[in-house]
Amino acid sequence: MSKKRRKPGPVASRAGPDPGAIAGAVALAVVLAGTALVVDSGAAAAFDAPKRLIAVLGIAAAAAAVFAFGRRGEGPLLAPVTEGPPARRLALWLAAATLALAVVSALASPRSPVALDAMRAIVLFGLLLPLGASRAVAVGRKWLVGVFLGATAVNSIVSILQSRNLYQPFPLETMGARQETGAFAGNVGYLAIALSIAAVLALGLLLYAPSRGRRIVSGAALALFAVALLVNLNLTALTSTFAGAAVVLVVRYRRRALIPMAAAVLAAAAAVAAYAPLRQRAREISAAARTGNWDALVSFRGGAWAAGFEMARERPLLGYGPGTFGAEYIPHRLAAEIRAKRRFVAPLMTSSYAETHCDYLQVFSDAGIPAGLAALGALGCLLAAVGSAAVRRASAEAAILLAVLAAGATAALTWFPLQRPVTAVPLLLAAGRAWRISGDGEESGGES
Repeated sequence: MSKKRRKPGPVASRAGPDPGAIAGAVALAVVLAGTALVVDSGAAAAFDAPKRLIAVLGIAAAAAAVFAFGRRGEGPLLAPVTEGPPARRLALWLAAATLALAVVSALASPRSPVALDAMRAIVLFGLLLPLGASRAVAVGRKWLVGVFLGATAVNSIVSILQSRNLYQPFPLETMGARQETGAFAGNVGYLAIALSIAAVLALGLLLYAPSRGRRIVSGAALALFAVALLVNLNLTALTSTFAGAAVVLVVRYRRRALIPMAAAVLAAAAAVAAYAPLRQRAREISAAARTGNWDALVSFRGGAWAAGFEMARERPLLGYGPGTFGAEYIPHRLAAEIRAKRRFVAPLMTSSYAETHCDYLQVFSDAGIPAGLAALGALGCLLAAVGSAAVRRASAEAAILLAVLAAGATAALTWFPLQRPVTAVPLLLAAGRAWRISGDGEESGGES
């Protein structure tokens, strides 16, 4: 009698450590820490310039280590792109289409020197997506999470001390007390969005951590980030934090999530009542809504949004080119005012905007409507793919990544987290990792 042969099961890899992946993880850790904490007080752009330099050099080093010297056959660029659910595959092709259309837009731009220079930076930062999907993040994800949370914790402590006027690491020329609590991130808005991402990440770790010690550390970090968020009074960051928190709570508890979500709303209301600056901020927003002062209600973003729509209307196919919004803002805001027959007021008559304060709209204005639709489609497909993995496979890592990406996507509605290294680096790495683990049969690697 012949015996049926048992099909061989998956065999764990016996290969040794991957030096390229380890070197890439180290480089990415340096980028995460540097973009959060490094300041050059002697530079003309004391915060932005050194952070961008560290990001550029670190991303290039990580990409070289992973893709040139990493173990062959295991990197995301060599992995089959036809595997996994349709949403995962479509996200990849739509992202590639967005990049290709942006390149064409830069080449056809009426301000080609500016557009080509911006395109080089976009391509370099775009490497964070395959790096997030690479073995470097798979191997070093716990260390990378720790570095990001640790650097954000340092900024949180400094920001809180600045708000109490107990510690000022460097003299700043600002308008209003709200601009003095940016810690080593510099701008309070940049710091607030980083705090939002970190708070959602800490909440996810708190809910899914397997040990009591890790839950205690995650809970303490979450409390610290929550206090720093209140100090910085940034409505966009608070909204994105609630969005990310709602996502991870719903995935974790399903219908029972209503109880912790209601508790979070009550805690926020208590914070508004107890903290005088936040109470004053709430009054200002309420007064602007009652009187129909839309400029104040949207923090004077109306002119930037109107200029972005005007740019997309004038050049719908390819836009004006990546990075050109700052140069095109004034003429297109004036054109929008003529069309709308109203002024778009800014806090100062000399104020200008280098960004639309909406990452989605900026793709439409800079690269055209096809590129904007492709970018939105890529994001939607990625969220659908990782959300399916979080629910279908009950993957803790997928749930946490989904919440982090939801927080970033919410912040991008009224801010520009993908245009500043301190927030772009963690979000793009998270997007790459989310794509990697969302395929059928992919190992999620357990906890983040």
